Amino acid sequence: MDLSVSLCIAAAFAILCTFYIGKSILVMDFSEYLPKNLKKAKLKRLLAKRETPLQDSKIRKDIRKAFERVLIPLGKADQKLLTARMDLAFRKKIVSQIDVLNKNKLRRKIYVTDVVPIPKNNFETWNDDGREWRESVLKCSTLERFESMQGNRVQHEIYRKNSYLRILQSRHVRRTDKKENKKSYYHDMLRITCPSCGARVKLNSQQVTCEYCGAVIKNEFYDWQTESFEIYETISTNMKRFLQLLLSGFILFLSVFLCLYLIEDTEISLAAGVGAAILAFGTIVTPIICGKVKQDNLAKKIVGYSENYLRSCLNEYFSKNENDNDLLDFSIGTIKLLKVSNTDEITTVKSEVYGTKTFLPENKKPFTKKFKKKLTMQRARYPEKRKSDGEFFAEKECPSCGATFLPDENGCCSYCGYSFHGDSEKWKIKS
Repeated sequence: MDLSVSLCIAAAFAILCTFYIGKSILVMDFSEYLPKNLKKAKLKRLLAKRETPLQDSKIRKDIRKAFERVLIPLGKADQKLLTARMDLAFRKKIVSQIDVLNKNKLRRKIYVTDVVPIPKNNFETWNDDGREWRESVLKCSTLERFESMQGNRVQHEIYRKNSYLRILQSRHVRRTDKKENKKSYYHDMLRITCPSCGARVKLNSQQVTCEYCGAVIKNEFYDWQTESFEIYETISTNMKRFLQLLLSGFILFLSVFLCLYLIEDTEISLAAGVGAAILAFGTIVTPIICGKVKQDNLAKKIVGYSENYLRSCLNEYFSKNENDNDLLDFSIGTIKLLKVSNTDEITTVKSEVYGTKTFLPENKKPFTKKFKKKLTMQRARYPEKRKSDGEFFAEKECPSCGATFLPDENGCCSYCGYSFHGDSEKWKIKS
């Protein structure tokens, strides 16, 4: 078959297949082109006066507070406004960021509008590593501004139409409660009855005072501790599917065209073209699936593996080893496990870590750089079996949350549940 006919038939076949597949997987939505969703209208809503960043966002109060405990201190560049319940590595990261802002006499204000909680107006919760975790991701539109402290002059701004705000929190789960294998712990302990006067008392700390009779109530409830906060932009699911469909259509077109051009029989060439396209898809998808399976198998080799805790250790490592005075923020992205080696005492992991660093030079615009590092990390193979000798001192600072270390019955921090047994659970970077 000649070149022009082959091109026409292959193009028509690929377009028809792409159209029929696209009808079932794509959602046609033109609402983003309505006047209220254009940039000018969104900027007006973003800059509308409000007392707190997420006021009138119509999301649950506990979700709103979790985000605002990070957004407000950044917006005012005041570390005194930071909540007491934060992972120590995350706290150092935020404090460092506020110090850089103060050095440049700037505030980092994040304006938020059109919040769409996904998938529901709730936290996603799970348990691992002796902790209960919860995460909330808000889809919204944001305007990030670096404003001067005097005069509110805008030095730089970033508008994100399809923005995501993510908060990650955790709290310690007592070993006695872990045996019950619940999905959510302590959710019914927000209020208790005062044993002295019978009034309903709200639990918001390890020790509360009854406002009716003055009784001091110590409790076993563990407050949520903020582990991570991120703001980022990504393409929508619909756009991602469209791009994947476009790539699939191109591969189908190319395969059918070559077969039609090289094989004289039309029916055989079409069948061969479809077969070649399927083979090409398999060649692309198979390494991706095999890579995910390999990552799962490597993770299973690590006793008590928690990627969230590993991220916390990496954040601590990078914050200690980053000496650039212009560094404003950094984030750990993908962690790719390369090799896991176990001995009776030690687990050694080789990995690739991907992330980004944001710099704020004096009197200049902030800019972001991507980085990739290969790291070798070690940790005790069975952390719970390794305990160090010696006494615990009340005046010692907890390495996780920074509170005065008051051990519970298992030798863990009473506030965040950090195991203080010789740092055996902690990942240490060797090279």
